[in-house]
Amino acid sequence: MSRTYARFAMPPGWRRIPPVTRGVLVLVAAGYLLTLAAPGVAVWLVLAPGAVLAGQLWRLLTYAFVNASIGSVLFGLLLFWSLGSEMEPRWGSRRFGLFLATATVLAGFFGVFVGGGAGISPALLALIFAWMLEGPSQSLLFFGVFPMTRLGFAALAFVLVVFSELEATRSLFRLLFVLGGLPIAWLFTRGFRGGGPRFPRVRNPFRRRRFTVVDTGRDSRIH
Repeated sequence: MSRTYARFAMPPGWRRIPPVTRGVLVLVAAGYLLTLAAPGVAVWLVLAPGAVLAGQLWRLLTYAFVNASIGSVLFGLLLFWSLGSEMEPRWGSRRFGLFLATATVLAGFFGVFVGGGAGISPALLALIFAWMLEGPSQSLLFFGVFPMTRLGFAALAFVLVVFSELEATRSLFRLLFVLGGLPIAWLFTRGFRGGGPRFPRVRNPFRRRRFTVVDTGRDSRIH
């Protein structure tokens, strides 16, 4: 029995990239260049616990755009380019942007308690997790050559990102920060089906009832 594979090869051209995904790519690239050219300015964007507790709440979001490693930047941009171009048209730009923002902020809150941090890894892992949950058993050809499932690809990406973080920080507590966006991915794929949470329908006791006049031939009764 033949199996159908979805090609996971090259991302779409620049003009075909959805707006939120394109914006993330630009901001991550700009943040990397800013870190190289003006590290003193980039310091105002990283997740510094003392600064956040003092009221600099923008750091809960801007830390994602400060990346010092060209390897992590290229890896993150490639995955965002590919997965974001698939997920954003499916979810819509508003929902996709809200997903990325809330995942980044939640991971930032965790990061405040483990010493701060910077980088796109928390949002990237949340995106990979959400993409995998949309179809974990779906088959694909990685770079058009290697057959695997979405679950297998997600596991491989998780291993690479998590161990890269451990090599850089040597701290297990930092994983709380890196994995902090995963609950948001679960909510947006399992808890927020259809674009939002579902609430039980409650019957309105004050709703006006409709009556129908039925002609029985001898008299008119209201039912």
